Amino acid sequence: MYQEVHTQNIVERAHAPEVAELLQRFALHAPGKGGVPYEALLQDLMPRFGDDLMVCVPIGDGDYCYEHFGREITRYVGGSRQGERISQMTPQVARFTIQCYDQALADGKPMYTVHRSLKTVRVCLWERLVLPTSAANGDRFLVVFSRPLQFREELLTTVLETSPSGIVALRAVRDDDGNIERTIIITANRRAALMAGHPNENLLDTDARTSLPFLSDAMIWRRCLYAIELRRNDIFESSFTVNGREIWLQLALAPLGDGLVITLTDISELMIANLTLQSRAATLALEIGRERATRRALSHEIGQREEREQELRRLAETDPLTALLNRRSFIEKANREILACETDGDDTSLIIVDIDHFKSVNDTHGHVAGDAVIRAFADLLLGLVRPERDLVGRFGGEEFAVFLPRTGSTAAIRIAHRIQDALAMRELPTSETMSLRVTASLGVATLEGAESFAEFFARADSALYRAKHEGRDCIRFAGTDVAEAA
Repeated sequence: MYQEVHTQNIVERAHAPEVAELLQRFALHAPGKGGVPYEALLQDLMPRFGDDLMVCVPIGDGDYCYEHFGREITRYVGGSRQGERISQMTPQVARFTIQCYDQALADGKPMYTVHRSLKTVRVCLWERLVLPTSAANGDRFLVVFSRPLQFREELLTTVLETSPSGIVALRAVRDDDGNIERTIIITANRRAALMAGHPNENLLDTDARTSLPFLSDAMIWRRCLYAIELRRNDIFESSFTVNGREIWLQLALAPLGDGLVITLTDISELMIANLTLQSRAATLALEIGRERATRRALSHEIGQREEREQELRRLAETDPLTALLNRRSFIEKANREILACETDGDDTSLIIVDIDHFKSVNDTHGHVAGDAVIRAFADLLLGLVRPERDLVGRFGGEEFAVFLPRTGSTAAIRIAHRIQDALAMRELPTSETMSLRVTASLGVATLEGAESFAEFFARADSALYRAKHEGRDCIRFAGTDVAEAA
């Protein structure tokens, strides 16, 4: 089940504009000895936000009960759950929700979550703002703002599932040398599953060449690889056999992140009509008109893909663990910024950060704790840069990159020290009860002349290498013999 939990940078992550106002009102109610007063906060929020609020109370056996269930939430889930227990939800969603609520009460501060529901009428993804409070008699309550991500999930799902064409999005899986080994299906509508001969199967996360029989054709597979690597669209027709029936498809290929969107249009009837034209000279004009009308309809459908592709592209450009830019997207955006800075004559700097001894975190505390450290470190970096200008990306494992346009070497080193100081002043949470203190090595470089991004990155990476081999927990600047000690 897809899920996110955040206690920092909530406003930047939230989609509903109401989240910012709710956090402001929460902050205005100065926490008393037992926390933010429940009665005052509820009286403040109910008139404006009551339809989107849930009120939950712990009932002493590790479970929670709904004391209020907003009308808008009821409308989306298909019924009110007031008076019911959270444990009555599907097991995965219930466990996730109870864990989040327990943590919010323990921390006494707001929490933002996103999760995929498993049994609702209209939507799949929900965002929630969890606000812990205390009543005058000492009882604890959670006031929860809950809103479906309609603009992304409901609209996209509706468009996909009502499209007369099959739509499949693929993500490339590469080997250590950067070559594509295989592709994984990240989105596929029911029409695509039907065309592939799997009408009752879920194709998500399966190998594309195994689940989509037409990709076993070497020519089609090569054209897909060319479209991904060369970043160019392609459209062609081909036939294949599924369940003993020959099907003609028009395949429209569009690059998407490090992957591909394939639109499949069943043109079997059109191909039969074209073959029949050869023996039906008397009706040739009529048949040509039908073909042109069909092609106009196909062209219109291709135009409607743009909105769907934009959302799929956003999902393909980010690292799934941290929501930071992935390597490919980071490099593309950085190259654009470098061109802009060169035009204006401004400096550009790059910081590469590597968490020290990260393997020991995984070996000692497990990969779940390691993932938590990675997410917390990503949040720390986001909080130390200019969100409207700087780029933060995860390049794999425990390595991160911070791109600083219009920033010289002095300012870049100052920012590197801020990152190091922030790590020294806090521990990174790995669970509800445990935090770890980690250090990092940093390599800093400032763009020189007309060097490429690869050369720019290599100098910063070389500075990082020096930092790792000169004791770690330090900063090294590329192109100078002066060591900036932590």
